[in-house]
Amino acid sequence: MKINFDMDLLRTLVAFADTGSFKAASQIIFRSQPAVSAQMKKLEEMVGTDLFEKRGREVVFTESGARFALQARQILSLHDRIAEDWREDSVSGRVRFGIPDDYSRVVLPHILNNVIEKYEGLSIDILTNTSPLLIKMLQDSEIDLAVIATAAPLEDDIVLRREEIVWVTAPDKDTHTRSPLPLALFSDESPVYRATLAALQRFPARHGDEPLRFRVGVTSKSWVVLTTVAENGYAVTTMARSVVPRGLRILTEEDGFPQLGQVALVLRGTPDSQSIATSHLAQEILDFFKARPGPS
Repeated sequence: MKINFDMDLLRTLVAFADTGSFKAASQIIFRSQPAVSAQMKKLEEMVGTDLFEKRGREVVFTESGARFALQARQILSLHDRIAEDWREDSVSGRVRFGIPDDYSRVVLPHILNNVIEKYEGLSIDILTNTSPLLIKMLQDSEIDLAVIATAAPLEDDIVLRREEIVWVTAPDKDTHTRSPLPLALFSDESPVYRATLAALQRFPARHGDEPLRFRVGVTSKSWVVLTTVAENGYAVTTMARSVVPRGLRILTEEDGFPQLGQVALVLRGTPDSQSIATSHLAQEILDFFKARPGPS
């Protein structure tokens, strides 16, 4: 029997391959989870074989499903390339996109090169803020899509990357040896700030059993501000490893500094902001981090 594949079904299959769950896939394609499940059931009926199986509490690809997902990705790539050649204005609209200040320099060049130039009809309002404020903006429907740093991802979040939080200082200064230790930190609601203070409060001083003495001299929502303070030797700061600028020194336990744990970078959208434009932007961001997974 001849099979005519629906591109929407293949796109949902690839979204599952990229995210690892029906819930996360539903966030990428902006459909409900029951709709995603129904689509995949229909696709299984079309190909006449099981594409998914239960493994414990998780749904995973069968061997056939994993092979078909690779083929589906090739079909979609060719389809989208042809569509772009003939309908360059096919993706249009306005997306309100939020991102933490420290990650903007990592992600925005990709968006400029691979989204804005590709889709001339797409307009992106880019807002930088702390992750807690971006979460509130999503809840209030003030933005459509956001990259967020969090210590505890939600079940529906698409985890883009997990990475270590590190101590950072100027390489040619003795700032990290001072007592009390001068600190410059992100605003008090950020997961990096909370991880830093929690580590300091349970870590003993370099010589004795008392907690390490420190003083938070600067707080800011701006990665540029904290980096500038550290570069000039005024204070030690903390940030995710991937956003540490060249020229700054990362401090370790050998320097007398405790481990700070990890932060998860996630992609989160709002159910009431579903659009083709938002879906394309979400997929581009996901593809960017798949190609550059960074530290885990």
